[in-house]
Amino acid sequence: MIEVAMGKKKKTILYIDGENFLFKAADILRAQRKIRHKSDIINFYFSRLAQSALAEFSVDEIRFYAARVHLYDNDAEIEKKSRTIIESQRRLKRCLTNDNVNFIFSGNVRLQDTVPAKKGKPAKYIFKEKGTDVQLAIDVLGAVYDSKVDTVLLLSSDSDMQPVVREVRARGGKIVYIGFEEAPNLGLSNRCHQTVLLRKSEIVDAWEGRQKKIV
Repeated sequence: MIEVAMGKKKKTILYIDGENFLFKAADILRAQRKIRHKSDIINFYFSRLAQSALAEFSVDEIRFYAARVHLYDNDAEIEKKSRTIIESQRRLKRCLTNDNVNFIFSGNVRLQDTVPAKKGKPAKYIFKEKGTDVQLAIDVLGAVYDSKVDTVLLLSSDSDMQPVVREVRARGGKIVYIGFEEAPNLGLSNRCHQTVLLRKSEIVDAWEGRQKKIV
């Protein structure tokens, strides 16, 4: 049965917590010796991932939430690092946009800490994002309240999403937790209607942009 709201079919939307996803994908790609740093992820084809891991769903829209990176030009090394992150994000945005993914800036990436150089090792600059999950949560609930979405596919392992899950369910919406086969978030998995765990091979294939056959 097709549900209708305001004369339109309700959507199935994949919501992606970008920073959360990239950290976990980077761990997989580094282990496969595909990349060295998270900033090396400058392409990813979520349409491939939807056709393989999410083939049972008819995904109408993919929304990728990313924090905006700020340039730090008061120190040469920090400026170099922040420029690398900015350029990486710019290229990833171009790839996702060409893949018909709605790239949404929400929150900010800021320098949180510096680990001084010692014993021949260079200094490390730690950047953290803030606010991305807040915008994602607002958009999910807004779409459910306005009856624009029927099924929420939540690609995030952030436990802060549990109140969102409860509210979606309370409003009669279906919510599916999309996690990783290694170390899934059991709290989200137990509270969602359904769980889909992404395999390492699916992440690598989507990063490389290969069309994965659906059996």
